[in-house]
Formats: sequence, structure tokens, C-alpha cells
Amino acid sequence: MGQGGFGIVEEVIGEDGLRYARKTLVVPPNLEVDQVKPRFEREVKYQSAISHNHVVHIFHHDLTANPPWFTMPLAQCSLLDEMMIDRTFSGDPRLALFSILAGLEEIHRLGYCHRDLKPHNVLKFEGPDGGIIYALSDFGLMAVGEEASSTLTPSGVGGGTPAYQAPECAVNFKRATARSDIYSFGALLHDIFAVNPKRLPHEQLTAPGDIGPVIERCTKRNAHRRYKDVAQLREALFDALNNYRFVYQSGEEQKVVELLSRDNLLPTEDEWDEVFDFLDATPDTGQPTMNVFQALRREHIDQLSQDDPDLMAALGQMFSDHCRKRSFNFDYCDVLAGKAQLFYEHGDIGLKASMAIGMLVLGLDHNRWFVERVFLFMAGPAAADPVVQRMIVEMSVLQIDFNEQFWRMTHSISVSKEALHPALQALVTDEP
Repeated sequence: MGQGGFGIVEEVIGEDGLRYARKTLVVPPNLEVDQVKPRFEREVKYQSAISHNHVVHIFHHDLTANPPWFTMPLAQCSLLDEMMIDRTFSGDPRLALFSILAGLEEIHRLGYCHRDLKPHNVLKFEGPDGGIIYALSDFGLMAVGEEASSTLTPSGVGGGTPAYQAPECAVNFKRATARSDIYSFGALLHDIFAVNPKRLPHEQLTAPGDIGPVIERCTKRNAHRRYKDVAQLREALFDALNNYRFVYQSGEEQKVVELLSRDNLLPTEDEWDEVFDFLDATPDTGQPTMNVFQALRREHIDQLSQDDPDLMAALGQMFSDHCRKRSFNFDYCDVLAGKAQLFYEHGDIGLKASMAIGMLVLGLDHNRWFVERVFLFMAGPAAADPVVQRMIVEMSVLQIDFNEQFWRMTHSISVSKEALHPALQALVTDEP
């Protein structure tokens, strides 16, 4: 089926009669097995440790075999295969791009960096419901901090792929960080949107239109000038790809949205008063509140958290209700979840509980895997006991049947009740 990353991939039939892809270590003639086997083992161990819809799952492996091997789902093709047919994805690459970001964010959340993100390492699968799933693969160059010492590629030269490699990795591959993966994602955007996708390695890139500034910031030569994390990148990418232009219904709405939309200028205390006056006076049933919450940036949440935690909590409660009650574009759900994570991080017990419930409802109502996993993070075993107890009370008040909601989630993502806090596990009984 293919070859790369010191391995050959073949289609096999498992003992269960199902079809799998099996990757077996192949040692190039110019290298010794001890030079390449650690990378293969690292690929298996790291990839097996991550359970996420947008990270390729490893079913079985035998690292003691000669040669070692592992099996994974059988892909339809790679992102590279699709791009060789139509690199623009018929003008709508959003499913692929937001899926890549979801997988990348999970990797970074666990403290890893991929270090070799490129179209060849993104695989396309058919999901259980017949939909399309894109997932990250080939974790042979993944690292946690400075722990990975083997940086061989099939050529035996350096780590990574030059056309997608961040400048700092060309100097010292161990300097790779999460922002190095963001550079690689920017290079992938350049493949899709540039008039001429040919480029020199390690350069700052751009493309015409609204996507240009996003690519430019992703590929800044100075890593500290790139997006600081996937959540920030996702918001910018959503705005660029949707080419969103605000349509206002009143002068007050326009003023509030414009003061939240200013670059590099945060609202003053008086301006925040105007924002809250508008939200307090406007029912969350139409486009005006949609516009305000879309203009709200992560920097605003950080600012309020530092300057006025009570106002931040009040805004967070409005935001949580907004997520729970309204319907949204699927891609925008991921953007909302990124902001919700920040509110959760800064919030008190009440806001954390409210935000978790908001993500539960948003994820299930929109069948959005990324959002559902954000909920699991907020309501997992590590969640504080008082937060979970508050969640249980709030769900009772809102008449949310958690048992029913949980079983709906199991049909959406691979999850068991052990992923929940013990107090929430106690609410899970038989499937309705």
C-alpha cells in the first residue's frame, strides 16, 4: 500500500476477519537496525498512548518480532493523495483542516509535539456513520521536551521534512515545540491556498486573500511571533475561511462589536461597561449576541480574569448559556470550545460547572467530537469534587438526564464511564 518512515504498509486480514493496515519496520541498506528501530518503537508507544478520533489508533503491535510491526485502521488515502488530485479540496478544505487542528491540540495537551506534520502523515478514513474522518499518523519523530534523541529520517540525514519544517528545527531538531507544529500547519495551508505552492524551506509564507495573514503568522521565522497555541490559530482560521463580515442591527451593536474587534487594543473599563450593558439589554435569541461572542477574543477573557474576575465570571455565564441554547456552524463549535476552555481555566466553581455543562450540550447537539472531548477534560477524574457536585445540581435544575447524555456520547466517540469523575460515573446506569 505504501512505504515511508522506515516502514512498509500492507493490507492484512486480522483474526477477527476484518481488514487492517499493517506497518512493518524496513531498514534501509545504508543504515543499521539499531539506528532506526528506536524511531519505530517510539511511533508505536506514543501513538498507542493517545486515544482521540483525529489521531490514528493502533490496534495491535509486536515490538519483539523480527521485524517489529503494528496494525491500524485501513485508510482510504492520505491528505497528500487528495491534494495531488485537487489541492484546494474543491474550494472547501475546512473538514480536513479543523480535524488536523483537533488532533494536534490533543497531542499538545498531552505535552507532545509531532515534529513531522505534513500531508503524507494525515490519513483519511470512513467513519462508523459513513462520514469522513481525518487523523494524524506517523509519530516516529514525536518528542516530549528533550527526551527524543533519534532524529533520523529515511535518508538518514536530519529530522523532519524541510518543506514543512520550522526554521528552529533546521538549526537544532531538539528545539521543536508546539509552535514548530504550527509552522508546519502554516506550510500545509500554503500548499492549499498559494497561487504557486512551490517554496524554499524554512521561509515565512503567505497567500492571497484573508488566509494570507494566518499563513504569515503561522510561519514567522521567530517562533514566539507565531500563534501561541492551536486554540488561537483555530479562531483566526475560522474567521479567514468563512470570510465573515458582521451585519449589524443597531448602532449600539456595531459599536460593541467594533471595540472588541480592534487589533492590539483591549477595551477600557468604560468600554467593558458598554459591552455588558448591551448584553444585559439584548435577548440571546438573534444575530446581535452571536456577533458579540464571535468578536470576543481569548485576550479579552485573559484581561477580565486579571482585572475583574467577577465580570469575567458574569461574561462566562452568558457565554456558557449561549453555547448551550443556540445552534452553530459545526466548525465554529470548535472555536467556541476553545474559548470555553479559557473560561473554565480562569473560573470559580460555579463557572467551571456551567462551562462543562455548556460543552456537554453543545458537543452532543452538534455531534462535534472535539467539543465532547473538551467536556470530558472538564468532567474527568481529575476534576475538583466541588465542581462536579455543582455540575450535578445544575444538571438537575436544567433537567438534563446525564445518563442519557452519556450514552449518546458513547455512540459518538470511543469513551467509557471511567473517563468521568467518580461522582458522574455513579449517575451512569444501563443504556436507555
